[in-house]
Amino acid sequence: MPAIVHDGVVVTECAAICAYLADVFPEARLAPPAHGPLRGPYYRWLFFGAGPIEQAVSVRSMNLEPTVEQRISLGFGCMEDVLATVEGAVKDRAFLVGDSFTAADLYLASHLSWGMNFGTIERRPAFDDYVERHLQRPAARRADEIDNALIIAGGQPAA
Repeated sequence: MPAIVHDGVVVTECAAICAYLADVFPEARLAPPAHGPLRGPYYRWLFFGAGPIEQAVSVRSMNLEPTVEQRISLGFGCMEDVLATVEGAVKDRAFLVGDSFTAADLYLASHLSWGMNFGTIERRPAFDDYVERHLQRPAARRADEIDNALIIAGGQPAA
């Protein structure tokens, strides 16, 4: 289970961790201003990954395909609905919300990358382009270096 402890506060769930850290460290500018017009779309995309994408991937991994009648009762419809929605959001756009990188981009790009690597999300050119752009960010490269060093050290922080 993903979890962090920050100043004694325990936060679990990836999207909640992203939202929490973006709010606690506003100088990183990973979230639009709390009362600005982009905050709603930011939340939408941050939690679209935690809701509809997670649900669609889980249902698909169990080899279930909702009928047309069942789709209206599900929060995600079906996998194709989810993928088409995400594709529309990332195709030919650098960022999900506004003109800067947010925690929603971090979460969605990570979700897409993981899913495409493990075959739970189909590869689409728009997904590949979006993910590659975000994986090449200097901060993403630094995070990979840290993760790789921890893997080499057997999960122990480097001295």
